[in-house]
Amino acid sequence: MVKLKGASPFDEPVGKLRESDPEEVAGRTGAKWLPVGEGAGEGDLVVPVLEGEIVVNFPAVSLEATPGLDSFTLKLLTLLYLCNSDGMPPSGSWVAYREVPGGRFYEPVVARSIEDPLARAFGSNPGEFVRAAETVGGSIERFGDAACSFALFPLVPVCFIIWRSDEEFGARAQVLFDSNCDRHLDAFNLRMGAQEISSRLISGHQVGSVP
Repeated sequence: MVKLKGASPFDEPVGKLRESDPEEVAGRTGAKWLPVGEGAGEGDLVVPVLEGEIVVNFPAVSLEATPGLDSFTLKLLTLLYLCNSDGMPPSGSWVAYREVPGGRFYEPVVARSIEDPLARAFGSNPGEFVRAAETVGGSIERFGDAACSFALFPLVPVCFIIWRSDEEFGARAQVLFDSNCDRHLDAFNLRMGAQEISSRLISGHQVGSVP
């Protein structure tokens, strides 16, 4: 579909969802459908996002987010996830971004905008990374010097690893994705989701560091 100049990126997913059965959407995405009244297709689709929820009201397909999640990116990604997810559960196997279909093209951007800033922020103190991650719904993983995974959406886990700096090597960070993540979002949107998480981690760390 050719997008008209000036069209909002929300238009296409909103239009698609308005033609969808919200109960079916909930069933394949891990969201919760809460019907309202007796009208078919009227109600709220509650989507777990990181540490909170984004609620999509049907049939209008308007969005409400819990405090801290009211961002352009997360709202758009929520709609795209609901439209595109095929319901495949996570495999439990982590892959680097370059192994995600289409990921090699954006790999330098991921290093520059996600991994390098995380290494600079937390490489000298990986424990601070864990504390920051806990405020964004992170779960501890056993990789590197510190690692945490996040449920960007119910079927889209994302993991960040930190290696501390030492006398021989500089600090390093890496983002990993479940090998089935591309069944729900494409490489570009997975990058956007990971960057949203990393930005929140760094912002929370900087605020916490202020005397």
